[in-house]
Amino acid sequence: MIDGPGASAAFTSGNGVSHVVVCGGGLAAWMTVATLARQLPDTVRITFAEIDSDHRCTDLFYGSVSGPGSYAFNLAAGVTEPALVLRSSAAFSWGSKYVHWAEGGRSWIQCFNLTLPVIDGVLMHQYLVQQGMARLDPFLLGAVAGSRGTFAHPPRSPGAAGQQPLARAEYGYHFDPASHARCFAAAVPPGRIHHLKGALTQVTVSDGAITGIALDGADMVTADLYLDCSGPSAELLSRLDPAWLGGRALQISADDVAEARLGPPVRSVSFHDQGWAAQTPLRGSTRSLTVSDAPASASASQDTGGGLSASATLGRRRCAWAGNCVGIGHAAGIVEPLTPAPMMLLERDIERLMTLIPVSTASMTVEEREYNRRHGEDHDHAMRFTRALLETSALPDSDFWRAARDTPDAELEHKLAMFAERGLLVSYDLEPFHPEDWLIMHFGIGRRPRRHDRLADRADAKRVRRYLDDAAQQVATAAAALPSNHVYMTQLERYLRQDPRK
Repeated sequence: MIDGPGASAAFTSGNGVSHVVVCGGGLAAWMTVATLARQLPDTVRITFAEIDSDHRCTDLFYGSVSGPGSYAFNLAAGVTEPALVLRSSAAFSWGSKYVHWAEGGRSWIQCFNLTLPVIDGVLMHQYLVQQGMARLDPFLLGAVAGSRGTFAHPPRSPGAAGQQPLARAEYGYHFDPASHARCFAAAVPPGRIHHLKGALTQVTVSDGAITGIALDGADMVTADLYLDCSGPSAELLSRLDPAWLGGRALQISADDVAEARLGPPVRSVSFHDQGWAAQTPLRGSTRSLTVSDAPASASASQDTGGGLSASATLGRRRCAWAGNCVGIGHAAGIVEPLTPAPMMLLERDIERLMTLIPVSTASMTVEEREYNRRHGEDHDHAMRFTRALLETSALPDSDFWRAARDTPDAELEHKLAMFAERGLLVSYDLEPFHPEDWLIMHFGIGRRPRRHDRLADRADAKRVRRYLDDAAQQVATAAAALPSNHVYMTQLERYLRQDPRK
């Protein structure tokens, strides 16, 4: 057993958790460690058993874009936005542009946006259907600004600012997982964790629980709660729950091209016969991701010198929490990084854990059951949103895309049918993607309801049309007034370097 900061208290039935071990590495591990270090009381000891392995390859499956929830998550872990700007290659993001993805080969920007206006008790998109207006993007600041390559922070002040088009926009981040992980590592308060590093040499299990782990050259470490952040291999959790629900294996590759000028605040996603590719502007480079079916001989991860590559099987573990072990991120589930879902789910895993830290080590059954329920629902909903992106005739009729659409989903079919019939946005509790995300995708991909909500007919049609035309003009004017993404980021970085406390 390790003496000092990493030592475990003697187990006494009924005691609360007093020692947590995080085992793994890369983005998931450092995000977890930073959050625990900031939020758990000092009476709970934290040991980070960092497995001596290159996690950059499998971390590619977290993608390169995060959602609007990242800002609050990062703050809770001690990573401020100025720190992100000054210490990483991250850039701001309005969302993703799906190139020639829609019906008829059109493109659209899947931007982040707050709830659209409700007019006389009727959702705004119902009036678009009533008026025969086929596009939603003219009313979305993120979509219009993204197409122009411009950016500025949405205002936070209430009152008049809330009526500005920019105030309804939301943003996430473009990120490189390795650079992002370093920011979270830097946010860990000095002396708060006991940090071990080496090859994982031993995992002991008894009665459905982890009883200890050992790294090369170190003594056995025991704890009350083990967090598996080891990636798809799930070095701890797989000993307790080997069942994996999934089956489609994908390969992802990444290459970075140096860029002197920052590109637009949108990731660009395009398809080809046997997969898809994404171009993500970062500060100092553009990251190119390519996703395809994994060859039968593909290794789990590979650094080719010129770029990184990894393969993994999509799906999730039957139990993300088993006994006294919780899988975080890829140790518990993997989704295709076609959307921001991978980072959203990683953040949700950690947030869910923080609300369910066991109050007693005598039994974790209640926490385990609730964690697994919510993890399964989050994963399935995220997969459903990704699957909905594939319901377009623009995609090729090839092996890759046929396999991607192969599994039927009754809940997705219900969502699509209700929108197609009357523009109804069916939503389930605590979905990772909000109704606005679904609405933007429906309109972007070319789905149109057959009829609108008849309550919209109460309003004067000409007055409604003037309102919509004015709203679109306000968005266009606001987007045109914004600086280019490169200029905005350059000026912001210069300002922060003058006084990083700002």
